[in-house]
Amino acid sequence: MTLNPYTLSNPNDITVKNKFLTFIAVMLIVITSGSVLFGKLLYSEFIMILFAIALVFYFPKRIEPKQFLILLFIVIFLLFNMLLYQNNLNGYIGLILKMAAVFMVLNRIDLRQAAQSYQWLIVALALLGMPFYLAGVLDAALVRQLVPPTPVWGGAYRITPFHVYGLWNMTRNQGIFWEPGAYQVFLNLGIFLMLFTNRKVPKWKLLILTATLLTTMSTSGYMICALIYLAYVIRNGKREQLAQMVMSLIVFIPLAFFIVQSGVITDKFQEDNASFNRRSLDTTSNLQLLVEKPLVGWGFQNNEVLMERYGLPDSSNSLLTFGYQFGLPLLLILMIYYFFQLLRPIGGVFQTLLIFIGLVIVFSTENMLFQPIFLVLMFLDTSRLRLNEKIESGEIRGNEVSRIRRPLRQQPVTAKEGI
Repeated sequence: MTLNPYTLSNPNDITVKNKFLTFIAVMLIVITSGSVLFGKLLYSEFIMILFAIALVFYFPKRIEPKQFLILLFIVIFLLFNMLLYQNNLNGYIGLILKMAAVFMVLNRIDLRQAAQSYQWLIVALALLGMPFYLAGVLDAALVRQLVPPTPVWGGAYRITPFHVYGLWNMTRNQGIFWEPGAYQVFLNLGIFLMLFTNRKVPKWKLLILTATLLTTMSTSGYMICALIYLAYVIRNGKREQLAQMVMSLIVFIPLAFFIVQSGVITDKFQEDNASFNRRSLDTTSNLQLLVEKPLVGWGFQNNEVLMERYGLPDSSNSLLTFGYQFGLPLLLILMIYYFFQLLRPIGGVFQTLLIFIGLVIVFSTENMLFQPIFLVLMFLDTSRLRLNEKIESGEIRGNEVSRIRRPLRQQPVTAKEGI
C-alpha cells in the first residue's frame, strides 16, 4: 500500500523509541489526573513537567485544523472568563497549560499505540498495587505503623510508590489515586479500551482489571462496568466467537452477584450514608448556583461561593461544577460534543448512549472533567481514528487519504509501503 506523497504528515513510525515516548506521555497523563503523589501533592510541578515534555518531544508535526480550532475557541473563552472575574489566575493558566500539553501529545502520537500503552500501564498498576492493598486489609495496624500519614490538600494519606492508603479505611482499594471512586474510573477506562479497541480481547488483562475493580467497592464503578459490558455484548454479540462471549459472561456474572450480595450499591442510596449525603449536597448546591448565573457562571474554580453558602471546600460533581462555573450553554455544548466524540469510534447509537451514560456518571460523582485523561476526549481526532481503521481494513486505499483529509500544512514525504 503506497501513501500519497502529499499526506497530512509523515506516517507514524512505530519504532521502539516512539513506543517509549508514547508510553511516557500516557503515564504522565495518568499520574497527573488524580494520583495523590503526582496529581495532588506535586500538582503544579507535574503539570509543568507534562507541558515541558509535550513541548520538547511532542510539538506537533501534524496540526489537525478541527482540533486546533477547538483549542483556540476554549482558550479564548477561558481568557474572556478570566478577564470577566479577574481572580484565580493560576487556575486558568494551569488549565490552559494542561489543554495545550494534551493537544500537542495527541497530534503527535499514534492513537492505537497510546491505547495499548494505557492498557499495559493500568494492568501494571493493578498488579503492583494489589499486594499493598492486601497488606492493608490483612494487617491495617502494621501498615499504620510502617507508613506515616502525609498531609495532602487539607487531608492526609499514607503514600507508597504503588498504592495509597486512606488515613483509616483500608478495606477499599484506591490504587495510587485519591479515593476508590477515582481508581475505578481508570480501571473502567482500561476495560473499555480492551473491549472496544482491540481486534482480539486480551482475556487475562481483562480479568485482572475486572477483579481489581471489585476491590474498589465503588457503586459508580460497578454501574459503569455493567454499562461497558452491556454495550460490548450488544455491539459484538451476533458476530463474536462463542469463546469471547463466554468470557464476557464469566466476568460479568460474578460481578453482578457480588454487587447484589455486598449491598455496596443499595447502601449508597440510604439517607444516613455519608457518601450519599455529600453527593446530594454537591448536586443541589451546584444546581442552585447554576440557576443564579446560567449564562457565564461564577468563574473557574470559584469555590469560595460554595464555602460561604454551603460550607463545602469543593464539589465531587464535576459536571455541575463546570455548569455553575462556566454557564449552562457551554455545558450543553460540551456534553453534545462528547456524545458525538464517542459515537464515531463506537459506532452504534444505543451502545454509544450506554457508554455516554457511564461518562455522565463519572463526571457526576468524581472531579474528573478537567483531568488530563478526559481532556484527551476533548481533543481526540476521532475522524483520524476511523480513517486509520478503514485503511487497515482495506475499505480505502492509502492514496485516497489526502482526498479525504485536507492538510493544514502539507509536506512532501517519501512514499513507503504500509502505514
